[in-house]
Amino acid sequence: MRNLNIIILLIFLFISSKNIAQEIEYVVTIDNDTIYGKVTRRINILDPSKIKFKVKDDNGKRTVFKPSEVKAIRSIKGVDGNCFIVTIYDHWFLKRIINGRIKVYQLIDGAILFVSKNNSDIKSTDIGDFFSRKKSHSQIRSLIEDNSQILKEFDSLEGSQKNILYIIEKYNKSVNKTIANNTYK
Repeated sequence: MRNLNIIILLIFLFISSKNIAQEIEYVVTIDNDTIYGKVTRRINILDPSKIKFKVKDDNGKRTVFKPSEVKAIRSIKGVDGNCFIVTIYDHWFLKRIINGRIKVYQLIDGAILFVSKNNSDIKSTDIGDFFSRKKSHSQIRSLIEDNSQILKEFDSLEGSQKNILYIIEKYNKSVNKTIANNTYK
């Protein structure tokens, strides 16, 4: 019985350490170098729109990155929470807020949303309170046209940001179910 308890404890410790090891922050540079370490956001007090990220590696070396130097950032406990951050136009950092076949990104410290389907280029979209609901609706409609059931529901909704994000989540879940059932092509 004592050996069984030890084995169970060892299995638990192994699983726990494996989960902890998978939660590592990092930056992927434009040159495809991956730098592991603690990721923090750095803001210019004189110009808050200029956001940079800083990585402190295991050796204590600190490196500051501008959007033009980064492909992606994996943040876990930073100000942006547990998320992936990408760059666009070598100028802005975007936080991924929906992951799936259709990905939705939000400008860090901003309200502007961006979308990408099937890992295509990230494009700005006019979703949100500042934009026309008809225009928002029409921009997203083309992304979900391949699912007639969800498209029908979407057409019955207003083009508000809440409804659009709801439909994108629902679309992504339907694609995942289809893939799991091997009917997706």
